[in-house]
Amino acid sequence: MKRILSLLAILTASLSLQAQGVAFLNINPDPASAALAGTGVARTADAYALENNIAAAALGGPTMDVSVGYGRWQPKAAAVNVISAAGYYRVTDKLAIGLQFKDFAYPEYSIISADGRSKGAFSPMEMAVGLGAAYQIADGFSAGLSLRYVSSALAEEAKASAFGADIALKYEKDGFQAGLSVNNVGTPVNYGGDNYAQPGVVRAGGAYSIAGLTASAEVDYLFAGALIAGLGLEYGIADIVFLRGGFHYGDAAKAIPTYASLGLGVKYAGVHLDLAFLTASKTIGNSLMLGLGYAF
Repeated sequence: MKRILSLLAILTASLSLQAQGVAFLNINPDPASAALAGTGVARTADAYALENNIAAAALGGPTMDVSVGYGRWQPKAAAVNVISAAGYYRVTDKLAIGLQFKDFAYPEYSIISADGRSKGAFSPMEMAVGLGAAYQIADGFSAGLSLRYVSSALAEEAKASAFGADIALKYEKDGFQAGLSVNNVGTPVNYGGDNYAQPGVVRAGGAYSIAGLTASAEVDYLFAGALIAGLGLEYGIADIVFLRGGFHYGDAAKAIPTYASLGLGVKYAGVHLDLAFLTASKTIGNSLMLGLGYAF
């Protein structure tokens, strides 16, 4: 059991998040949001609406948006490969549904028996798949709910699964947007010993758009006792090229890094390509997120 707990601590630290189970849930694979320092709770819906704010899918934005993505998280220290797929579809003027999948594959490690013999290798992984729905309650105001299944395999003898949920609200009017969500509330994660809470977080933010420029800000309170914040700027050129950047303030005491972000988006004939690069951080510097999608 000590070996399992030690491995859990190492992987949690490598993700640079609070010491709770399945901490990867608070890593957003959406390259557009990542390029804006994670300030996605108040922005117009994109394919990763379940990650950012499912309620936004019932308001502005495309009727449908789907995307697949690849990320290289913390390449120097952990070299985690991130595979993701997400999308939403607005069924009626007021109702939208969304899907989300993300898989984190950690570096393979050797398994050594008590007598020092090699027993092969193991590749830790964590995965989440979710389904959500959003409904426009009034003009410019919507609510959403998403449900999620989580699976974590840190070692052959350290595997767990859990169920979680997010609740979200979104408001927008005349270029102003506001969002609020409570994420990762659900069953505990148990690897065969102690229970670990999911990394619950309350997210609140706002965004304002004018003349192709959108500024976004977000403050998050993590149930582990940390307060973090982010600022993001996006400038659209002819609604084809999007330049993005941001700054995220973390909490060193909770192993949550402070970093800067840069990004680029290109959209043409419904096809969109997005890129995010994180920098100015010893722990997650050089992390990269890529996404390719289609919207109409």
